[in-house]
Amino acid sequence: MEKKAKMTQHIDKNVIYLFLAAFLISASTLAYRYIKMAPCDEVVFTSVAKEYRAGELIKFIDKTEGAKFWEWKFDDSTRVSTEKEPLHIFKEPGEYTVTLMVNDLCIKKEVITIKEKKEVIDPSKLPVFEVPNSIVLGEPLKVIDKTNNASTWEWRFGETVRVDADTKQAEYIYKEPGLKTISLVVNGDLKHITRKKINVLPIESDEEPITQISIPDKPKGWSIKHSPLEKNIKEAPSTVEPTKPKTVPYISEKEFTRRMIMVSDEEMDVKQFTEYFCGDINKPVISNGKNTTFLVLCEKIRGRKIKIKKLDLYRDKGSNCIKNLIIDYRKSLF
Repeated sequence: MEKKAKMTQHIDKNVIYLFLAAFLISASTLAYRYIKMAPCDEVVFTSVAKEYRAGELIKFIDKTEGAKFWEWKFDDSTRVSTEKEPLHIFKEPGEYTVTLMVNDLCIKKEVITIKEKKEVIDPSKLPVFEVPNSIVLGEPLKVIDKTNNASTWEWRFGETVRVDADTKQAEYIYKEPGLKTISLVVNGDLKHITRKKINVLPIESDEEPITQISIPDKPKGWSIKHSPLEKNIKEAPSTVEPTKPKTVPYISEKEFTRRMIMVSDEEMDVKQFTEYFCGDINKPVISNGKNTTFLVLCEKIRGRKIKIKKLDLYRDKGSNCIKNLIIDYRKSLF
């Protein structure tokens, strides 16, 4: 009996230790996630590249407010990047879903299309030959290839799609006049083809030019003239003056920024911008990289106390009317 009691007491202590260990692990995990966690309202990122082609360098830029940690996945079996602005190269053409996770919490996915790699032409490998600017129909055209290390040739003289000659020197007689394209492929290299234009002139006619026109005798009554009725209509001079374009007061980007801050502080109403938009305050705008309208933007920032990082105004020439604007902002902490 005493042995059984000792065993029960020993089992109870092991259970307690197990629960304590599980509690400590859970608490550590929650604390780690809490330390790393940062707020993110909306994930915004862009990409910059000279060309979106296979083998070209692409720079991805995160513009998320409050971002502290990043995890980029490029959908091409490459490793995950944890940089804010990673550089990446897609090796194959196609569509890739780029995924960005910010602060281990917010995710955005965007499909990017990568085109075929652009072929680079080596000028030193292009065939070399000369042709005259023009030739008369029926005259033989003689050409010779001057390409170094050439062993096979494919001449096409522009009247058919087939190969017209396969020797280093070739001769051809055109059957139809017009502008023709001569092409040459050497050593079977279809990537490097030289094309040149030649104008095939028609044969001049041997007929004598007409110097005199004989007029046949006119029948009786041919010379009777008929006088058409004519009306002398005088048009009155136009008195309509051209309408002058409507102009609105000019507002600088600095002053516009100040007033937008007043809107966010609820010190100014959006209707007070009406004259600068020529009466239409629902013009399209780009806010933090997203399309919206000026009216919706003002409603969104009202009472949020924002800080504007960038603002560009685009006006109509001659009237100063604001057509659209681009704004980047974030919520102010103070």
